[in-house]
Amino acid sequence: MKTMARSLRNALPVSGWLVLGALCVLAVALALVTNAQYGPDSRIYLAWTYWYLGHPQAEAAQMSFDYLRDNPGLATCITCWPPDFHESFFTGPYAAVVGPRVLLPVLSAPFVALFGPAGMLVVPIVGYALAILATVLLASRLWGPRWALVAGAMLLLPVYVSRWSVVAHTEGPAFALLALPLLVLPLARKVGRKQLISYVALIALGMLNRQFAIALPVAVAGVWLLVAIRDRAFRNPWLSFAVWGNVVAFVVLAAQMLITPLIFGGEDLSLAQRFDELTIKYFGTSGIAAIPEVTENIIRSDLLAVRYDLALVALLVASTVAVVWRFRSEISGLAAGAFFVVSAFNVIEFWPAAFRYHAPVVPLLVLAVVALMVDLWGPIRRLPSRSTEAEPREPVPLEHRARRWLPKTWLGRMPAHAWVTVASLAVLVPAVLSYRIWHFYSSSMYHLAWSYRILGFTPGEAAERTYAELYDKPFAATNCGRDSCFGQGSDWLFAHASSADPNLVYPVLSAPFVGALGDRGLIVVPLLSFFAAVGMLTYFAAKRWGALAGTVTAVVFGICDRIVATSLTGTADMFALALCCALLFTLPLGSRRGRRTLVVFAVLTALLLASRAPATAFVAAVASAWVFTAWRERTLRNAWLPYVAVASGLAVALVALGQVAPIADARYLGSLGELVRGGVDVGALLRTDGAYLAEDAVLCSVLVLALVAAPLRALRDPLAALALGGIVGCVVLEVLGGTPSGARAFSTVFPLILLAAMGMLARLFDQLSPWEVPATLDEKDEEEAEEPEPVPAA
Repeated sequence: MKTMARSLRNALPVSGWLVLGALCVLAVALALVTNAQYGPDSRIYLAWTYWYLGHPQAEAAQMSFDYLRDNPGLATCITCWPPDFHESFFTGPYAAVVGPRVLLPVLSAPFVALFGPAGMLVVPIVGYALAILATVLLASRLWGPRWALVAGAMLLLPVYVSRWSVVAHTEGPAFALLALPLLVLPLARKVGRKQLISYVALIALGMLNRQFAIALPVAVAGVWLLVAIRDRAFRNPWLSFAVWGNVVAFVVLAAQMLITPLIFGGEDLSLAQRFDELTIKYFGTSGIAAIPEVTENIIRSDLLAVRYDLALVALLVASTVAVVWRFRSEISGLAAGAFFVVSAFNVIEFWPAAFRYHAPVVPLLVLAVVALMVDLWGPIRRLPSRSTEAEPREPVPLEHRARRWLPKTWLGRMPAHAWVTVASLAVLVPAVLSYRIWHFYSSSMYHLAWSYRILGFTPGEAAERTYAELYDKPFAATNCGRDSCFGQGSDWLFAHASSADPNLVYPVLSAPFVGALGDRGLIVVPLLSFFAAVGMLTYFAAKRWGALAGTVTAVVFGICDRIVATSLTGTADMFALALCCALLFTLPLGSRRGRRTLVVFAVLTALLLASRAPATAFVAAVASAWVFTAWRERTLRNAWLPYVAVASGLAVALVALGQVAPIADARYLGSLGELVRGGVDVGALLRTDGAYLAEDAVLCSVLVLALVAAPLRALRDPLAALALGGIVGCVVLEVLGGTPSGARAFSTVFPLILLAAMGMLARLFDQLSPWEVPATLDEKDEEEAEEPEPVPAA
């Protein structure tokens, strides 16, 4: 116990574990809230669990039916309960598949006895937590506590990973039984008989959980071959793990295939025969000739599913780059080998699985990406194409050492590879989103109509063009109904000011593009604003906390699905967000600013307030920074006073204008009376927004970290005070508006919230000990030779 506690302390300090623990609880909670915890396979595992608890088979099957027949996860399954399910659940194909997978039902039996069927979720959740723990421990051993924190956070963000961890399936234990064996492999450590026995035992357990566990021993065999070729050493540390791991895995697999039909009866399940039957039915071919078509179908289907998880998309792209660039690395070999084996199994299974089969190998993908990050951003940079995780051996010939390199610093203390990463993400995210989001909403009608008015069309002509171009868009039939949006003529379209942000800033900027491209021209300004926002956030964070923080800030912003997907539409959302990013460079965050900067601040604030009504939250953010600075400095006349005066004056002026001119939106004032009279259901409003935001684990993580960091550091850090004021302002405006708006409620001040969260992580990252490798004598001599000789004092 003491050894385990010491290992945990060495891997990460208490603050790091607290952050990862909070993110883990959040990921599990979001997965529980947003997804069904039981799927079609769960009915079989639950029935077998009841059988292991001593119930007769027919009774166990009936108990499973009684609990799961109305469960949302099985609502669309028309073949889940055949007429003979009381017997068929324990014989034939069901027994051939579930019979060998004894681990989940056996481990779940005591929890089901204590908590009922809900006890089936305990083992998957614990398995997910153990996978995170093992990944963090291994990353700490390889690269130090800093990168262990990065690895743990990276593993917790993809929702298609956490989602499968809280389902009553075998994925949760599979996470743990892939990650735990990594701790005893020869990855930057000496291994012996004890590690080999532990590895073989874990492989055997994995095979008793699901047959896909064979991916790890096969991947280890591939790494042995890689090291044998790379180091010209047949008998390398991986040999015994490759041999015994595969011997045990294939012996267990063969025993399962032979013994299961004998015990449970029924025909043996032939995957090859099943594959041929399905391929003939759906593609008209069989055998090897059908593999390309099946593979293409699975890839297309999985990509269509994965595109709804931007964090996973970014991870898959980054891990591909890492594996290819670090081709000599053991971690790369494990990641590529395991992914390939799981993909092959998926092809044999025939059916697309929405990344379900691949989810347990994500820890390896995370480690591959972190290894590349260490090479590029670590204290001792290495050429990725020369990197390995082999145990250090002395003496190492100079030509075989991982080459050290110093990147050239570009704009904002950012090296070239950092800007390449940011630029690639900025291109990838819109490309992925373009195939799954609505590009237009009801507010787009006003912007498009006013764009045509600015181009010189009469109200009737502008309305006619707007209706013609947006009538067939998805929002017209879903969000507002065709009659309510398109049946009231041009007068209503140009006089109505309570359903959108009908300002002239965004339409004026979009007018030239609308004239050239029609309705698609509305997307140009949001897209350009997105690129500008990514660049400004990267530059700001890099100047404040360093190149790695700048890159991570840009990546986190790009994969905040609910923010980016909502803003990359024909609305003013992304333009307002980019204006908020620009305003960061005018604020007195470090010292007092001059009058010219204040003038720029006034112009940008006016544009922001005239772009979207919720942008008033930015005024609350500035006021919050002024209040906390006054408290700290014991004076109201501080550097923030001119800024809060200008911002407040502009807000009052625009609100006043909104009372007489419909082009300036002040709808939140109109709802104030309803709120006072009790006409706004605040609880329902927050529940609706919460359900919408819960689908984005990255965004929720940012919000949680900001909510922790902002109050704690508001007195010391103006950026935290800005985030706190912005959050409070957004909540107040959302309640006053009376209409759920999801991420749109705080999208205008999201840069402040994101930077507050990233500042907290950057400070924690700096407090952790870096990865230190003692220099060899040759390297020390080189460093001493490069140092200039001291100049004697005059």
